[in-house]
Amino acid sequence: MSRYFFYIRYLPEDVNCEFLAGKCIRILHAYQTRFNLRSIGVSFPDWGQSSIGRTIAFISESPQSLTTLSQQNYFVRMSEEGYFLISGVQVLPGDQEYQEFIYYRERRLEKESASAKKRELKRLQARAIQAGVDYAPKTSGRGCVEIPFAHRLSFGSSSGADFLLFIGRLECEKKQLSEFSSYGLGNRPEFKGSVPCLRPLICECEVTI
Repeated sequence: MSRYFFYIRYLPEDVNCEFLAGKCIRILHAYQTRFNLRSIGVSFPDWGQSSIGRTIAFISESPQSLTTLSQQNYFVRMSEEGYFLISGVQVLPGDQEYQEFIYYRERRLEKESASAKKRELKRLQARAIQAGVDYAPKTSGRGCVEIPFAHRLSFGSSSGADFLLFIGRLECEKKQLSEFSSYGLGNRPEFKGSVPCLRPLICECEVTI
């Protein structure tokens, strides 16, 4: 089955790529949740060690879903105000082989963030109060665990709570099952939800825009 994509390029010279990537993923999350979809994946063609890059792309086997996503109010407004360049929906050429990546949520890093620890502390304190006992924090006995590199995005939930979303990247030898989370991310342990490397295609597209 053919895959389709469109991409968004952040246009301002001085831009917080991680902040805008988080905003774009939030729009995708709301869209997929509203329509009970898990068929759209995200990709970061300009991914690097210092930044997640100025481009975010959305990939799906449904061009209709991508078209509707690209027309969400936030994307349209940012395009009209000159902050975003939004491409049209394009088919992924089927006569080429692609490097595949799984972009996944690195929950191990999220659990170590200050906001996560604060939420966990409140939860444990509330449980202790319900049980009628004093809460005594335990000293962590965990050893050092090597965690792959991940980019940190600020993310606001629908409830108004802010948290950090850590995104890692895993290379694949071939295309994996197109099952994604509502955030458009794949599953690293289950090896699902790969997306193609779009960098060469996007470079070609921008020549013609």
